[in-house]
Amino acid sequence: MGIDKLNLTIYEAPDIQYLEWSGDVKKDEYRMKHYQYFCKLDKAEVMWKPHKYSAETNLNFPYCKIDINPKYFDNFVDLYNYMMRIFGEDKTIELSKFRVTRIDLASDIEGLSFDTAISRLYVLGYRRDGLSIIAGSTMYLGSNPLIRVYDKLKEIKYRVKKGHLITEYEKNILEAKKTVTRFEIAIQPKQMTLEDVVNDYCGLASYFDKCRFYNFEDDEKISSLGGLQFLMSQMRREKRAAFEKYKDNQLASLIKENYIASVTDWFCGVKSSYFKEMPF
Repeated sequence: MGIDKLNLTIYEAPDIQYLEWSGDVKKDEYRMKHYQYFCKLDKAEVMWKPHKYSAETNLNFPYCKIDINPKYFDNFVDLYNYMMRIFGEDKTIELSKFRVTRIDLASDIEGLSFDTAISRLYVLGYRRDGLSIIAGSTMYLGSNPLIRVYDKLKEIKYRVKKGHLITEYEKNILEAKKTVTRFEIAIQPKQMTLEDVVNDYCGLASYFDKCRFYNFEDDEKISSLGGLQFLMSQMRREKRAAFEKYKDNQLASLIKENYIASVTDWFCGVKSSYFKEMPF
């Protein structure tokens, strides 16, 4: 799935009756959180009515926020229809009214282990002190955009253990015990609407240009010093093939290609004008 997370805000009130019937509505009684009401649905979380600050200040914030994950929907039209039920069955809301506060772009590389990936990865424009590696299977770098590289199989196992919902695609990885490394970029844009995403979802692939990869085999200095030979001798035999299979330029291109193929299939070529003509 090319987009792994989508957070949206809008100056519209949700259908409270629908939310109470469909999910678990909770209230923040003590102004500890930005929104007063929260509702956990099967595929999204809805928050509404800003109340943390003064009445005048609260009016400046979007009335409603939706955190939703596109991977739980077969295509964008299904996601849009799901969101419209949150605001009322008879409601049609233009895509331009939804502001994107976070969007996570994702690309999976099958057959590439996490340790092989990060042994080659370098990222343009980031400081080394912004790097964190957790439990030997997840790398975090930067803040906005936040680059995350992780062992997808281990992440799925963790979510299953916690009782979280997983997709058919993730079930397939789990059952086959596939080696998959995910490259993910979390963006918190200052100005981006859902219409912008729909009209240029392939253009977002440019964010992956930050990820570059060393090609140890072609580096004469490393080879002359025996660096590659030492590194290869320390690796298990089944992982050595990835060094030859994923050259630096091949891997960088493949990450973008996988994202574009996945996101194009999910959007099905739909443009924002399509929703203006749909008879909901």
